Amino acid sequence: MTPSWMRAAALLGLLALGPATALAFDTLDALPWPSAGAFYPGYVGDPVRPWSIYAYGGAMWDSNVRRTSTNERSDIISRLGVGGRYAQRIVGRQSIAADGYVEYRDYHELNQFDHTAYGLRGQWLWELGNQLSGTASWRRVHRLADIGETGSNIADLITADYFDLAGAYRFAPDFRLTGGVGTSIIQHDGRDIDTTHNYGARGGIEYVSGLGNTLGLELRHSHGDAPVDAVLGLGAFDSNDYDQDEVAVTLFYALTYELRVRARVGHTERTYTQLTGANFSGTTGRGLIEWLPGTKIRFFAEAYREPDPVIDAAALYVDRRGVGAGVGWAMTYKLVVTASAVEERRIYKGDPLVAAGLPQRDETVDVLRLGLGWEPERRWQISTSLDYGTRSSNFLGRDYDYTAFTANLRWQF
Repeated sequence: MTPSWMRAAALLGLLALGPATALAFDTLDALPWPSAGAFYPGYVGDPVRPWSIYAYGGAMWDSNVRRTSTNERSDIISRLGVGGRYAQRIVGRQSIAADGYVEYRDYHELNQFDHTAYGLRGQWLWELGNQLSGTASWRRVHRLADIGETGSNIADLITADYFDLAGAYRFAPDFRLTGGVGTSIIQHDGRDIDTTHNYGARGGIEYVSGLGNTLGLELRHSHGDAPVDAVLGLGAFDSNDYDQDEVAVTLFYALTYELRVRARVGHTERTYTQLTGANFSGTTGRGLIEWLPGTKIRFFAEAYREPDPVIDAAALYVDRRGVGAGVGWAMTYKLVVTASAVEERRIYKGDPLVAAGLPQRDETVDVLRLGLGWEPERRWQISTSLDYGTRSSNFLGRDYDYTAFTANLRWQF
């Protein structure tokens, strides 16, 4: 059974920084509800059941849906969705888990972006003896590409499938070996972008103390497609591939119950077969500090740098560098407030427009998110949020600012 404090930490992680360009609906979906155990031991959450179902509906007013610097278009975006999860031990030590959702989004004015999104995940949690365990999983996500990235007035629906097999072998009381292999398939419906296949493997060793603190060393290798479609008549690089190698040190350390540190720091090399000018070599990592000054309030601060193959962007990858901070406060068992801010610099590498003599895109995104959640009755959640964001860019027409107000009603059982 997962310890209550670890469950609370995982739920608090939902408040941590996601993509800086995420829609305001994500602010609501990441609210750390006291009833879910996010503020244990200040508030004891409901017991975890083997299955649950939920339904929700909401609306968002966005002042600049297409994220443009001129001719801004505001719109009201409505959504309706259902979902659920199931987990069960099937035989011996073997268990299965599944979860999913389906959601319809309607744009009142810009109805070319109307779409149905969904997410599915299935997992087999396996154990062989007392020392060897892991998971085998498949996950599919079908969603609308980030309009702010595509800059298109046509809906680009992305379908991404992820397959992963991971395991850990505890060969000594305080040490374990970790490893895994995985693959992903990314498809676009709306833009002329080839289907890409990616493959990866990882292995490492971790020291695990009796208190659950860990220190590890991990090696990762990945290989995949990185095609660049024809732009401005410059030709295409259909057979462009990439290889990425990373060595990193990982750390989770609870200095006290109130102060915890998570970190991953390493060196990453990313090389391409055709567009070698986009190769990457540098220090990468992510660090998160969580501070619990009281049982009902939690702060976090985060910093990161990573070469991210953002599948929404028209570039081979994005060199993302960001910092942020946030707070979650359970005013009562039924009322929670959150606030977070992030500044992220994005340097677009392998953008085919550079070959036309244009500068390499260099942009900075600043986002402030405020969230409020209330549970007036058991199983019912009412939430609202206010998001404000800006982007500055060295490309003409990519600067923008926006304000978004969101409200949502959710029922779960």
